[in-house]
Amino acid sequence: MESNILEEYYRKAEMKNIKLDNNIAEEIIKKLEEIGLFKEFFGDPLDVLLYNYFILKAEGKSNVLDEIFSKYHIRYTSSIHNAIYDLLLGMENRSVLWPFVINFEKDNSLYKLNTEFGTISVYKASELFKNSKSSYIFKKKLRFHCYDRTFDFLKENRDYRAVLSYANNMFVGGHFHAYLEKDDVTLDIASNALYKTKGEKDKVLKGEIIKKLTYDEVIDSINKVSEEVPGLTDNSAKLGVLSLYYAKKKGIK
Repeated sequence: MESNILEEYYRKAEMKNIKLDNNIAEEIIKKLEEIGLFKEFFGDPLDVLLYNYFILKAEGKSNVLDEIFSKYHIRYTSSIHNAIYDLLLGMENRSVLWPFVINFEKDNSLYKLNTEFGTISVYKASELFKNSKSSYIFKKKLRFHCYDRTFDFLKENRDYRAVLSYANNMFVGGHFHAYLEKDDVTLDIASNALYKTKGEKDKVLKGEIIKKLTYDEVIDSINKVSEEVPGLTDNSAKLGVLSLYYAKKKGIK
């Protein structure tokens, strides 16, 4: 299996689901245009749709889209996960505009999101680890860097395991994601979020688990995969490679 085969697999898997999500977004946008509520905005259809939702929610008119969303089976966990990204990475005003999110309360490092499905308690991870040896990791880019930051943290905190997953998209399919766990604690480092119980984590992080690996297992696995996948280097995103490799083994497309 050549390295370009893995890359092609990733591209096809991700782009296929993005296209399907965008197709649904286009259908909903047409409905908004028909009832005269559409606000012009440039970007991918899903981004345009969410922009329109934010505007309508700010105007107190989001119930129109809420009804449409329910017919298309929008996944509430994906929406709330995105709200947590915004909330804990510095976009507090936008976090309460995502579908299903009502508002939030803050108590030091603890944030409580009030959603249509109940309250979700999540901690700002950078605050909890600010006096630890890993504090510098949270000063790096977090969003869209789940593999690199998860590996950085795992390397220094070997009592954790990396969780490679296939998380839900807003409407269709999923995307590859990585986070960490230790007993009942879950650290979703890309969103700067820490959940202290599995119950809280399960309200947000849905999808299929591809593999759970300790640091030593990551190193052993990447060495084995390197024998099958020519062209991997020390700079290759180890968890990204393993996520794609094991996903392909499991038949995730």
